[in-house]
Amino acid sequence: MSMSDIQPFRSAVKHANARELNKQQREIVDAYRVGKLDEKDFQDQLLKDPALAKWVREVLEAASKDPLNK
Repeated sequence: MSMSDIQPFRSAVKHANARELNKQQREIVDAYRVGKLDEKDFQDQLLKDPALAKWVREVLEAASKDPLNK
């Protein structure tokens, strides 16, 4: 995720189905969304957690209505 993706993600995540995430994943997303977790640390979390990374990709694709290239 690049810096240009931050705002759409933070907006889209408000409406995303967070029930698909476990408590720890929701806490990571919430911390990032409100600015308590910086970009680098969020990227590190995505590298460590493929399920969270997949969820973030789905949220971004839904927000942009365009599939993201791998």
